[in-house]
Amino acid sequence: MNKETKKIVAAMDIGSSKVLAVVAEVYKDGTFRVLGQGRAQSQAIREGCIVDVDKAQVSVQNAFAEACRIAHREVREITINVSGKFLTGIDSSASLPLKGSHPTLAEMKTVKSMAKDAVPKSDETCLINFELLYYMLDNQKDEQSEQNLLEAKGSNITAYIHGAMASYINATTRVKVIRRSGVEISDILPEAWASGYAALSEEERQNGVVLIDIGEGTTDIVVFKGGSPRFTHTLAYGGRKITELLAGYMNCSMKEAEEVKTRLDLHCSPEDEEVVLYRKAPELGGRKYTKLELSQIVQREIYQLNNEIGALLLAQDWFTLVNNFPKNRLPGGIVLTGGTALMMGITEYLQGLIPGPWAYSFHARLGHSHYDGDGCIGLNSPKESVVMGMIAYEARRFKLGEDDDAVDDADDSSWLAKAKRWFVEFFIGQY
Repeated sequence: MNKETKKIVAAMDIGSSKVLAVVAEVYKDGTFRVLGQGRAQSQAIREGCIVDVDKAQVSVQNAFAEACRIAHREVREITINVSGKFLTGIDSSASLPLKGSHPTLAEMKTVKSMAKDAVPKSDETCLINFELLYYMLDNQKDEQSEQNLLEAKGSNITAYIHGAMASYINATTRVKVIRRSGVEISDILPEAWASGYAALSEEERQNGVVLIDIGEGTTDIVVFKGGSPRFTHTLAYGGRKITELLAGYMNCSMKEAEEVKTRLDLHCSPEDEEVVLYRKAPELGGRKYTKLELSQIVQREIYQLNNEIGALLLAQDWFTLVNNFPKNRLPGGIVLTGGTALMMGITEYLQGLIPGPWAYSFHARLGHSHYDGDGCIGLNSPKESVVMGMIAYEARRFKLGEDDDAVDDADDSSWLAKAKRWFVEFFIGQY
């Protein structure tokens, strides 16, 4: 058993707009301290997928080297995120007859592994991570925690898990980029899960909340309930789409459209019609574009995105209809993270979309990392929630001792072990 009281971990957010690496020291009480961070512009990622391995590798190496230099530490393992339009959640379960009248720790671990192995296999997708939801003995209706299960009696145990499936090409390409940079992978997390571990309180994760991470290239959605992710999905829509829309509408450059986007207000008022945000040159007609006009264009985009997310959650019964009004079953409401969540008035606009008696149940807020210790400068914005969530995740694993048996979990049949061997065998000459 691991007797260490602290250890060094690293995490990296490989996003469509930036690559951000953080090195931290985690402790046995579940807390952590940031030692260093490094950033690099992302030039090779579109909608969550790496499109140029060489350019992505340069960004990864630069960000990681800077973080290690500032931290004065040499790190050989790192936790990374995965996004992309093919990332989605999957539920699985497995049952095992008990040898005695009480379940043992070995049987609990075995049936959890069986539930993971029961996830359907595919040449196009792979299981990147999963979390145990709960155990059940025999056919009891109440969920059993790991703590009280050892004292319960039964003849059969069932484990229920929720996993995240990603595009095999996307996931293995990320592994390739990291390993080419001379670093091993300690864990892989879906982007929305990572944001949830940073921006949500334990009470929110227990009671139920939907987190929406709207990044540059993707929108990642996760529902937490009972402390664990219960629904996972990614849409190929992000802030870049909004910038492209504005650039096309105003017939300007992406840089100009991005600057205008930061000045919009989705909770706009009629007075904003007097505020001019962009003006064409006289020789091009001198057309004026007001804050109200442009904000309303983006409102329609967010409205459509909200409807698409709502339809997904309604289909999974996280939202229900009562008297033709949607009712949210998640008391935590909506938490927004990601760079696009910084658009002025977006939370107020989302809350205002739900009329009628159930509007109160759809409150929305911005989410950001709760960490305020050493090295927190530049890491408390909603757009940094992913990398901080991965650090918080590693701190939690260290506290629970889950990293002690990571080698056992990543056995020869696991996808991560196969991926590591595959890249060593076929790409070692390119490192």
